[in-house]
Amino acid sequence: MNFINIVKFDIKNTLKNPMLLIINTIFPVIMIAIIGFITRSGYGSENITSYDYYGVTLMIFMGLMISMTATNVFLEESVRKGNTRIVYAPVSKAEIYLSKIIASYVVGAVSYAVIMLAGQYILNINFGGKNILYIIFLINVLSFFGSCLGVLFCCIFKSEQGANGVMQIPILIFVFLGGVFFPIATLGKNFEALSNISPLRWITQCAFQIIYDNDFSIYLPSIVVTLFAALICIILCQIIFKPEEYV
Repeated sequence: MNFINIVKFDIKNTLKNPMLLIINTIFPVIMIAIIGFITRSGYGSENITSYDYYGVTLMIFMGLMISMTATNVFLEESVRKGNTRIVYAPVSKAEIYLSKIIASYVVGAVSYAVIMLAGQYILNINFGGKNILYIIFLINVLSFFGSCLGVLFCCIFKSEQGANGVMQIPILIFVFLGGVFFPIATLGKNFEALSNISPLRWITQCAFQIIYDNDFSIYLPSIVVTLFAALICIILCQIIFKPEEYV
């Protein structure tokens, strides 16, 4: 069984899970609609609607939350049993965990790209106008990091429940400080300074600078730092992961 076949196998397993499909397609659309509607009266004075703000921030949120999909792809009970034979196949251990990263990333990247394209050209949500492809790529890079993060936590905790339980803590901190659900600046200068530790804060700032100011000054640094973080996760996976513990 070569690496491409393993990736195909993992993607098929993911697509067979209706809950994962709902979470990565319908759920973000519903969240944008609900939160955008509830907060609509607080936006509009500066040519940005609540749907524009939460359309962008919630897609960034989903880019990191793909980590939950990755843990399911790796260690969900039915998938884990079905994938036992991969451990005994003549493949390297890197191919096992990398296939989970790629499979979850592909599902997320395609889903989020479709949502953003439909959101801009059908629902008139501003995802960057002519620069929308840059925003899609930015969130795709974040999704790759999220996939790597989810698989890393699986390698550390060796169970889907353990990985998701612990991983939620840093994710919630990053989401809060990243200003996903409300602009963090409204809480004061201290919280705004503290938000610099959240990668979501930089991704969010980068996205809005591109959309509203056509400013790409932190675009490349944001991508490089996010990819570097993903690389660190992959290196740690290589060190920690033991195939026999996957059975």
